Amino acid sequence: MAGSFSLALVGFPENESATFESFFRLAARRPPAYVVQDEVLDAQVLVVNADNAQAVHLVRHAELQGKVLLIGHNDAGTGWPLQRKPVKLVGVLAALDELVGARARPAAAPTAPVARTRRRSPDTEFPPTRPMVRERQTGSAPPVLRKVAAPMPRLPSQPVGVMGVTDFGALEPVPAPAPSPRAPSSRAPSSRSMRSRNSRTSAAVPEVQRGDVLLVAESLVEGRILHKRFKRYGLNIDWSREAPQALALLKEHPYRLVAIDRIKGDADAYSVCRSAKQRKLPNGSAPVVLMFAPTAGSMDRIKAGLAGCDAYLSRSVGEAEFYRVLAQHRLVNLDGFEPTNINF
Repeated sequence: MAGSFSLALVGFPENESATFESFFRLAARRPPAYVVQDEVLDAQVLVVNADNAQAVHLVRHAELQGKVLLIGHNDAGTGWPLQRKPVKLVGVLAALDELVGARARPAAAPTAPVARTRRRSPDTEFPPTRPMVRERQTGSAPPVLRKVAAPMPRLPSQPVGVMGVTDFGALEPVPAPAPSPRAPSSRAPSSRSMRSRNSRTSAAVPEVQRGDVLLVAESLVEGRILHKRFKRYGLNIDWSREAPQALALLKEHPYRLVAIDRIKGDADAYSVCRSAKQRKLPNGSAPVVLMFAPTAGSMDRIKAGLAGCDAYLSRSVGEAEFYRVLAQHRLVNLDGFEPTNINF
């Protein structure tokens, strides 16, 4: 059996091909290893995207020596082995081992166990003991009927004719006192009473005082850490743990700063960022959007920039860098001194 096999990926998008290459590179520690190459003609194994009709057609009509494994929803009538989506990478690795013959299929278990014949021991002349076989009974004895004792009559828990605690059947209804008739008032309701009643019903509900910062963080622990860091600079914060609630708050109130941590659901962090950038403050500018992540990777930073994010920071950002970003967007003062008035 070969220690490694050359493998070619056919018809997959760039991101899926990168994922497969990374997985096969990590799985090369266990034999057999699968080395991904760009050339298809001399590849020993071909992993083809079954949902790409053009790729399946080309591999089907080309004279290739490699063995084929399909990944998708159906085999397009080819009869080749198929791994259905959503795919599990460990299952793909097992299917490849079976395809190249590195792992044999488990043999089917016998239907009935075969009894082994015991040999006579050389130390004794006695034959082996015959296993005991229980003889079947020719006739079954009739079942024995047991007499069941008649149940004792249940005695009443209380004497007949005595009213219990919850027996209200014999009680007579108590007449309710008649309401006292109110003397008809000859005076018409005053305009002052009508005005006070109307003002009481039409009183507007006081609006809730909103802060300057909207913090969107699903995790309770990480949200508390970010809340404490913003609170240190005297910023009033509204905290939302769900994306729909954050979008509703953005429509109701103009926030100077929107800080977004990791959230899940249909509306992700980039959707909240784009929605925040569409809002306008009273001065005509858009809110400042800061996004936080466990690691500020290059790909995530590019996605955040396309969504309109002003700064993409790691959760472990230093306090000096964090203060510099806030001061750059005029969210905190660079110093506590007033400007010097110079008169000549």
